[in-house]
Amino acid sequence: MEDQGRGDARWTADEDALTDAARVADEDALPDAWRVADDSAQAADVTVTDLHGPAAMDAARDVFDQVWGRGGARGAVLPTEALVAIGHAGGQVSGAWRGEQLVGATAAFLGRGGDGRALLHSHVTAVVPGAEGRAVGRALKWYQRAWCLERDVPEVRWTYDPLIRRNAVFNLVVLGARVTGFGQDVYGPMDDDRNAGAPTDRLWIVWELLAPRVRSAASGRAAAPDVAALRRAGAEVALDEDVDGQPLRHTVSGRRRLVRVPADIEGLRREHPAAAAAWTAAYRAVLGGLLADGYRVTGATRDGWYVLAADRGVDELAGRP
Repeated sequence: MEDQGRGDARWTADEDALTDAARVADEDALPDAWRVADDSAQAADVTVTDLHGPAAMDAARDVFDQVWGRGGARGAVLPTEALVAIGHAGGQVSGAWRGEQLVGATAAFLGRGGDGRALLHSHVTAVVPGAEGRAVGRALKWYQRAWCLERDVPEVRWTYDPLIRRNAVFNLVVLGARVTGFGQDVYGPMDDDRNAGAPTDRLWIVWELLAPRVRSAASGRAAAPDVAALRRAGAEVALDEDVDGQPLRHTVSGRRRLVRVPADIEGLRREHPAAAAAWTAAYRAVLGGLLADGYRVTGATRDGWYVLAADRGVDELAGRP
């Protein structure tokens, strides 16, 4: 699913991550986070609230099932009783309302990292068809950030399909989250319209809520790499797309690598499954291989590139998305 995570040793700290949960008490962080959340909701023309009670949870369940093509004999993404239990246990179940209609929802539960710090596992976030592209997803995530900081929770984790371009931009650029690893077929077979028949390969990401890049994103200074400048400086294309839409691998040796994201992997999965399978294999070999070799994702672009670097230098974020 678009917004899933799991506890795993691959979740690692970074230089700009929080080093002490006490930093959540930063006197300016919480009011600023709520201001960003309120502004985002207003821009999306929604009201974001926590959900309580079976009727509201039924509405959230229906949003998830509509977006993922579940329900009925396939079973719900998250049944009502599970959503009630998540909320009762202190987790987050929130929704975006436009008038009387629930147009988006998030379900997440609390956990602890290997260092004992509290974290939020953001299991699923969905926006109903017709409301996408209107910043409802942003409103839900910036609300989630403020919700966490209010509870002294310094980070959120989830996974996403690395082949879906809009998700890469949203997670890494708009939100400022950071990739921590690549997993093959993380969830096994999933019986829904989006995943049926495709391996569930995912990138693990962490959203360090007070990290400088997240603060910048929250203030509207989200930035994407300048790929042209990076290529002039020696970055090499490790994976590209040929004229037929197939993945095209290159043998490269530079410390900066570029990996192409296909324009519409979901369309390929529906109409050209062999081409989609070729992209999955290429990503396992190239993106998965680079991350296993110690490269890190330093950015993504709207026109379909991941940027990876072999060193631990400053992220290449130059230019608005």
